[in-house]
Amino acid sequence: MPQIRLATFNCENLMMRCDFARSGLANARSRLTDVDDALIAEQVDAVFDVLSEDDRTLTAQALVAAQAEVCALQEVENLVTLTAFDNRYVARWAGQPFGQRVLHEGNDSRGIDVGLLSSHPVVFQRSHARATFGRLGIRPPKGASVNDYVFRRDCLEVDIVKEGRQLTLFICHFKSMHGGRKRTASVREAEAQAVRKIIGQRFETPATEDWVILGDFNDYWEVDGHPAPSHGLGPLVGDGFAVDLASRAIADPFDRWTHHYSGDDTYGALDHMFLSPSLAAQNPAANVEIIRAGSPYRAARYDGDRFPGVGWITPKASDHCPMVATLKFEGRPAAP
Repeated sequence: MPQIRLATFNCENLMMRCDFARSGLANARSRLTDVDDALIAEQVDAVFDVLSEDDRTLTAQALVAAQAEVCALQEVENLVTLTAFDNRYVARWAGQPFGQRVLHEGNDSRGIDVGLLSSHPVVFQRSHARATFGRLGIRPPKGASVNDYVFRRDCLEVDIVKEGRQLTLFICHFKSMHGGRKRTASVREAEAQAVRKIIGQRFETPATEDWVILGDFNDYWEVDGHPAPSHGLGPLVGDGFAVDLASRAIADPFDRWTHHYSGDDTYGALDHMFLSPSLAAQNPAANVEIIRAGSPYRAARYDGDRFPGVGWITPKASDHCPMVATLKFEGRPAAP
C-alpha cells in the first residue's frame, strides 16, 4: 500500500512582483494571468522577475520543512507565479523543485487562486470555479442567485498517482470571515455543500473511495481550545461524510491552531484535511504536524525555534501554518 506525505498551506498573497510598465508586453498583467500551460509558464518565468524576496524565502522554507511530496496551496496569483516559486525558491531550499504544478484561474476579485505542487504525476485535473448554485442544485445563500458561482475561489479536483495507485484531492479556499463569522457562515456552508455534491458526482459510493478535501476553509469549531459553534462546515463533517484528521490526530485542542488573528490575539484552525471514511479507516493513527517556525513573533503562543529572518510582524512565511500528514492509501489502480 502506498504512503504519501500530503500538506496544505495558505501562502498569503503569493503574488507577482513584475514591473509591467517596463516588461515590454502589451497588457502584460492579463496576459501573464491567462497563462494556463505549464511549458509557457516555464518560459515566462525565465524572462520576468515575478516574485519579491523576503517573505517568499520564508514561505519556501516553511513548505520545505513540511517535507511534503504533494502540497495544496492557497492564495497563489497564477501559474507563472507558482512556477517561479517552485523553480526559484522551493528548489533553493529543497535541492529540486516539485516539478508538477496545477493552477486554474478562479473567481477571487484579488486574483488569488488555489494550486498544487506535486513530486508525483498528476493524471487528472478539473476546476469547479464555474459551478453555479443552480447547476449543483444548491439553495443560494441570502443575496446570491441560482446563476452565481458557488465558490469564492475554486474547488480544484486532481488525481495523484504513486506506485500505480491513484488518490483524489479536492483543494479549497472558502469565503473569508470578513463581514463577521456568523453572517458569512451560510456562504461557507453552501461551498461545503457544493464540495459534497461534486464528490457525490465523481464517486458512486464516496464512503468507500479514497479522497481528501483540504485547504483553507476560513472556519473552525474551536478557537483558543474552546468550542466555537455555528460554523459553516457541517455538510462535510456533521454526519460523518468526511473525517477531520487534525481533531482525531492531535489530542490537545490548544495545539491544533494553524492561524493567529492578531486583531483579538486568538488562535484557530482554519486549515483542515478531511478524509473519506475509507481513507480514515486506513489511517487510524496518522501523524499530523503543523509547521510554525515561519510564524511572526507576535504569534507568541508558539515558543519554538523560528527560521532566521522572521520578524515581529514581517517578514514571515505566512499568516497561516502548513499542515502536513503522512497517509497510507489503497486508492484505485492507475490507468496503464
